[in-house]
Amino acid sequence: MKARMEALAKMFEKLGLSPERFRIEYVSAAEGVKFADLMSEMTEQMEKLGKEKIEVENEKLRPLLERMLSKKK
Repeated sequence: MKARMEALAKMFEKLGLSPERFRIEYVSAAEGVKFADLMSEMTEQMEKLGKEKIEVENEKLRPLLERMLSKKK
């Protein structure tokens, strides 16, 4: 799984996704506090990026991702 996620992160970056928007963390069901902290960190990162940048990236990536997903069906 780690190798797949690293490859996916590289692919997203090449496609134009900000690296701050894709993050892999290992959290067990017993680590509720860790999960909450990670969600708070990600929320802060998204706020720093700004809504406009995220929307622009989403619109740019949407056709590519939809095309890739349609091939999987």
